[in-house]
Amino acid sequence: MGLSGSGVRWCAAGLYLRPPLGGDLGPVRGLAFDLGGTLDADGESWASRFRGHWRALGIEAEEAAAGAALEAGERAVLDHPGAAELALEPMVALHIEAQLVCLGLEDRTLRDALVQGFAAETDRTLRARRPLLAALAERLPLAVVSNGCGNTRVLVEEAGLGDLFRVVVDSSDVGVWKPDPGILEPVLRGLAVPADSLAVVGDRVDRDAAAARAAGMRAVWVSGDGEPPADDPRLERVDAVIASVEALMPVGPA
Repeated sequence: MGLSGSGVRWCAAGLYLRPPLGGDLGPVRGLAFDLGGTLDADGESWASRFRGHWRALGIEAEEAAAGAALEAGERAVLDHPGAAELALEPMVALHIEAQLVCLGLEDRTLRDALVQGFAAETDRTLRARRPLLAALAERLPLAVVSNGCGNTRVLVEEAGLGDLFRVVVDSSDVGVWKPDPGILEPVLRGLAVPADSLAVVGDRVDRDAAAARAAGMRAVWVSGDGEPPADDPRLERVDAVIASVEALMPVGPA
């Protein structure tokens, strides 16, 4: 037996969840991962990461202006006629170009620096997940479930992870977005595991965890900040908390 994170426990029988409010749940027979903010960033959303890259290049914006710019970027991607075929860097470029137009900063040098920095960081993090996901795939069936523009399979394949997931679900393909539990129906069918033995791993309690709970699945919150305070109301809405998806690394022999 071994501990591999505050919210999970590996033993000879497999993966068990350790609820933040006490007790022990298990075993988990399959895992469904969120992509953006989870596999690529351990709890930090694209919006937060974009703003971090802005600040690094000297871009400051009031809250309302920043929100409008980020929304414009998301809409530019979703509305693109070839969205479902977009690889990572072209998708990021569309997002950032719309952000800068909204902010009144149409500067090619700035645009290129933001695109290259954000895309490289994302790609690096995703590729670094392969040892973890490969180890998990030897023990459990895996899925990806993303609120996306239809290109989730493209992103997973581009990062060299496609062979590790039995199911890849993109909201734009199925017409259902988290927190609607309907987005998880393809996972149930594809992994062929009872709902109460499946766990959804994500950074958004209001989306990932809410969808999981509504579908009768378990919810693992990737908090990104270690242990949340004991009075955090989100703890009542999840079945386990981990700071990083790396906490799921199997411990002991398969």
